[in-house]
Amino acid sequence: MSPKVHVVQSLNFPRIEHGNQATMPAQQSLRTANSPRTAWSLWRGGVVIGLLAAGLFALGLGDAPFVDEYAYITQSYQPDLVFSGRRNDATWLDGLGYDLVPLPKFWINLAFRAAGIPRPSPWDALAWYENTSHRWGTERELLIARLPSIVLGAVGCVAIFAIGTILRDERTGAIASFLLAINPLYSLHAHRAMSEAGCEAFLLVAVALGLLAWKSLLSRGPIAPNLLLLIAAGCSASLSILSKFNGILALLSLVGWTCLALALPGMPRAAKLGLCAGTGGAIMTAWAVFVALNPFMTAHPARHLPAQLRAIDELSAWQRFRFLVEHRGHVSSDQQGMFAHNALHGLSDRAGVVLVQGFGRFGPLGPRKSVSTRRYDLRQDWGALLWLPLVLAGVISAIRLGKRQHRQSQAPTGWALVVWSALALLVVTVYLPMAWDRYQLPIQAPAALLTALPLASATTALRTWITRPSQRR
Repeated sequence: MSPKVHVVQSLNFPRIEHGNQATMPAQQSLRTANSPRTAWSLWRGGVVIGLLAAGLFALGLGDAPFVDEYAYITQSYQPDLVFSGRRNDATWLDGLGYDLVPLPKFWINLAFRAAGIPRPSPWDALAWYENTSHRWGTERELLIARLPSIVLGAVGCVAIFAIGTILRDERTGAIASFLLAINPLYSLHAHRAMSEAGCEAFLLVAVALGLLAWKSLLSRGPIAPNLLLLIAAGCSASLSILSKFNGILALLSLVGWTCLALALPGMPRAAKLGLCAGTGGAIMTAWAVFVALNPFMTAHPARHLPAQLRAIDELSAWQRFRFLVEHRGHVSSDQQGMFAHNALHGLSDRAGVVLVQGFGRFGPLGPRKSVSTRRYDLRQDWGALLWLPLVLAGVISAIRLGKRQHRQSQAPTGWALVVWSALALLVVTVYLPMAWDRYQLPIQAPAALLTALPLASATTALRTWITRPSQRR
């Protein structure tokens, strides 16, 4: 007789009956995600991954200083104004107050405070803008300023482990975290005193929380706890945006997943309504946190101001946000003029750089140190010949995984991964102003997760083949 397939709703995976005996698919574990043993295994795996990643990133602490690190280091005096209650100081409205996102300055400031290091002065920050070769402090100050990025880089690896586990299983998450940790671009910024490590870490945490809530809601989970998860995702997304505007990608992903859920047939209406409400709540939370933690957004000095500062002082919070976006656009345009050899003006140029560099020199097979003056270089970009096919294989695996999950009345997390990956690739390709490494960081984590899917399947099949008992004829 042919086997009969029944869906066990409480465990959410198929049960195949042969006569009077019931067996589970080999790739599925009998332990549920709610069991203490499984929870302990996940926590232990996350801690081990975080410690190993932090140790790996710490190997780069002695690297030569990068010029832009001192922009953040010399402005780390600004949080002292907040800690002393001077949130309405006029300096928040001048160029030093809004040119760079605030959150990296806070964690560098706190690292200096913990180490007993006096912070720089505003004159040091101005000196850097006048001459970017200006360096403040000694090697010790640079090392202390880099320590928070190592912690945040490790948090990002733990977060992608969680995403892979939610997506399919622990093996997928572990492989993805390994691929991200050895990625030369990610590991480079995981020990630089800049904004990229924090942006990626909080973005990945937001994606993990959002995906967990999305999966639970589409699996008919309780609405209230998942709304809280989405609110937490919005908070983490805001911290990512406060680190770098790339963090907006986290909110775009939540919106994309909501649209995907609304398009899925057979999903409960309550889950869709809860997801819409939660995503809206996440966006509003992100806005509230961004306004609350960015002094530029709320500063209203009491004393008389110069005309330029007075014009900013009269702007509403939303107008100030638009001002920041326009300012970043002007900065990118200026960079294109100053570094014409790296400037990208057309969509075809951007797409070519993302395809070759993004999956070549900035993929896991790329060099540990890259040379940006060479737009296309086989010595640096040869890894794309191997990495790009693996990512494409991951896309196919994710689509098939989502199709199988949907057919079994499960949340199609495979399709959610494809949506996130496509949004990251689209945003980077459309925006990319310069052929610089940092702009292509947002596509690395989704690519690692996509590749982890077929690699996890391959390792599972290999282990099954090795441990399979010999068949007697």
